[in-house]
Order: sequence, then structure tokens, then C-alpha cells
Amino acid sequence: MVPSAEDVERATVATLGKQGAFRPTVRLVEAGGERLVAKDYRACTALYRWTVGAWNLAREESALRRLDGIDGIPRFRGRAGRWILLMDWIRGRDLGKVRRFRQTPEFYDRLMAVVAEMHARGVVHLDLRQRRNILFRPDGARPAVLDFGSALCLRPGTLMHRFLSRIDRSGVLKYKRRAQPDALSPEEARALRSVERRRKWWPFS
Repeated sequence: MVPSAEDVERATVATLGKQGAFRPTVRLVEAGGERLVAKDYRACTALYRWTVGAWNLAREESALRRLDGIDGIPRFRGRAGRWILLMDWIRGRDLGKVRRFRQTPEFYDRLMAVVAEMHARGVVHLDLRQRRNILFRPDGARPAVLDFGSALCLRPGTLMHRFLSRIDRSGVLKYKRRAQPDALSPEEARALRSVERRRKWWPFS
């Protein structure tokens, strides 16, 4: 059963990341013997909540529903009221806190496979160049991808889908180059350079 908004607040054991009037409160919740993540927009300003917040919630729910069952993608667990989205909690550390020697080429190969499966289902993330959205799980082998608030659901194979998929892949290649530059293939290096030359034309970092 999906908990209510009041249940989520009572069951919160920690808050994750920054909070503010223009970003949701991300809660770590213990409910029914399991841990969930609750993305809570209630504390945002009303204008932001009813515009950007509502759009982000809808996009993230749509993306997570499409990606259900992919290992390394949080499973959508429902809404606690209008403004709280619930998903599985995945244990791990964000990539920015992991020593580079631990970020093996195999890790990035698996991450690229997760991204490819996302794209095959028509979801582009659009914020994979942020290390906090890539999780290094305890086994050091299986990555996870978080935060689909900026994601778009598109028909695979369309011009826009192909273009935005390249941006996602460039995020993976960017960090592979930083951690293991010798492991980048010539094809990967060319693909990354091609995207980076065009970065000024879009707002994604």
C-alpha cells in the first residue's frame, strides 16, 4: 500500500541533498520494513510547485514507469498525494565521491548498457553529466542511474531521440575519460568530441 503524505513525513529518517524553495525535499523513508526515496515538492513555492514541479513530477513518473524492471533504475512506487513521488532506494555512493581507480572500464561498460536500455524504451535522461546522478553500488560493478526529473519520453528512432541520446552517452564517456582515459576507444573519443563541440547550443552541462 502506498503511504500517505503524513506517513511519509513521519517515516522520514534523513533528507538527501540540498533543499529550497525551488527544489524538492528528497526524503529517505523507512516504511513497512523497507527503504524508499520520497521526492517531496510541498515545501516549494506555490508558483514553482504548480508549474515546474508538476511538470517534473509527471516526467519522472512517466520515465520510471517505462523503465520498470531495469536493474539500476529505481522502481516507481506510487504517489503519496499530489506532490510526493515514491521510488525504491538504491544503496551506493554518487560517482563524485568514488576514487577514480575504482571506476573500472567494466563499470562504464555496464553503465553504458543501462543507458542503452533506457534509450531503447524511449527515455532520455538529459542530466547524466552530473556525477550525483550516477550511483556506484557496493559491489563496484553494477551502476545505477538516479533522478529522472529532467527526463523526456520520446519515440525511439526519431531525430530528437537520437540527438538527445548522444548527449546522455557523452555524460558516460566524459567520466570514463576522466577516470580511465586509456580505456576510451577511438570511436568513443570521436563521439565525445563531436558532442562537446556542440555543447554551447544546449543548456545541459
